[in-house]
Amino acid sequence: MSQGIGARIPVPILKYDVFLSFRGEDTRHFFTTKLHARLQQKGLAAFIDNERLMRGDVISQGLLRAIEESLVSVVILSENYASSTWCLDELQKIVEMRKESGRAIFPVFYAVDPSEVRHQRGSFEVAFAKHEEAYKGNREKVRRWRDALADVANLSGWHSREYNNDAELIQAIVEAVWINLRPRVPSTFHILQGVDTQVEDFDKEARIGLNRYYNKEIKCVIQ
Repeated sequence: MSQGIGARIPVPILKYDVFLSFRGEDTRHFFTTKLHARLQQKGLAAFIDNERLMRGDVISQGLLRAIEESLVSVVILSENYASSTWCLDELQKIVEMRKESGRAIFPVFYAVDPSEVRHQRGSFEVAFAKHEEAYKGNREKVRRWRDALADVANLSGWHSREYNNDAELIQAIVEAVWINLRPRVPSTFHILQGVDTQVEDFDKEARIGLNRYYNKEIKCVIQ
């Protein structure tokens, strides 16, 4: 029986709020690094792979495990994203987790049009022409990559060209992720309004507790 990328056996403990999937050469040194820092400042545990440039093209089991251990994923789709089999394997795993466990995916179309991603046009078409040639003996693998891209491109997300600058785009992403992850705080805690630090600390602790409680169901308990 065939299995998907990194098929899971026991359910891992959730360790991260957010997993960042990105093409390093496109966005690492400006957009992705700033997004990661802003998520951390908001009190969200964001996973970013800082070592991928030092390794080969084969995705590691540790990275697949990090996807399983993250509540949501932010996928930064840029011009050269599809040229990396590493990124495509990541994306396939992220989509699998959404279908299996309801994990949220937040796509960011960074200087690319969603239709280019959805239909694999432009730089995505060029990348897949190379993949088709390289994986002649494994057409199914390429098909799964194509399907994963199409699935993510059909989700609501952000188009960088609709924002004046990266700072505005990052703020919009962070706020949306925060709202998705923030638990429903009981009304008895409304007295904490106006004390942002205390509210955020409480929200984070409550979310961690809920994650641990519902972990066996592998569900994102905060919608």
